[in-house]
Amino acid sequence: MNAKKFSDAMSELDSKYIDEALNYKKKAKKPFWMKWGAMAACLCLVVVSALTISDLQDNLSGQGTTGQGNPSGEGTMEQVYTLPQAETMSVELVEWSVDHFKGIVVDAGDNSIFPADAELSVVFDYDTEILLEDGTIMVFNPDEPDTDSIGWKEGTIVTVKFVSYDEYREGNHFYNHVYASYVEVKE
Repeated sequence: MNAKKFSDAMSELDSKYIDEALNYKKKAKKPFWMKWGAMAACLCLVVVSALTISDLQDNLSGQGTTGQGNPSGEGTMEQVYTLPQAETMSVELVEWSVDHFKGIVVDAGDNSIFPADAELSVVFDYDTEILLEDGTIMVFNPDEPDTDSIGWKEGTIVTVKFVSYDEYREGNHFYNHVYASYVEVKE
């Protein structure tokens, strides 16, 4: 390209573009931490949103901290609750199983979870103490369950102390589990 062609080409350029080229300044580069900070904030927002939506879905389905269980009536467990202190109630033995018995609450006693007439299963665990009719205390062993040696018949009213339980949807017969810490025949 010779000088004449270059001059002709320059005269055809708009002066606005020439001024911009002469006064061109590079944009200031954003600090490194701003990019990563924005990405971290977005990640936090996604995690909090996911947890909030999950909590909302659980509460809508009745599985939140309310203890109401699954409203579909399928008897799915919500969680194991542990109480700050033992609670006591009287239960009528309905049917024996290997490591528990099914019962109906006849007197809610000092327990605030299961009302009278609630159906539940009283589960024996490693530390469950059972006062037998002869006055001896049997510590239940779920590895070698022996409910026959307890000797209680269906219809027997027993006092149950418990500190933990599973609560299912109301109406699911015997799906509520009480983990007994101490059981004896009510006098």
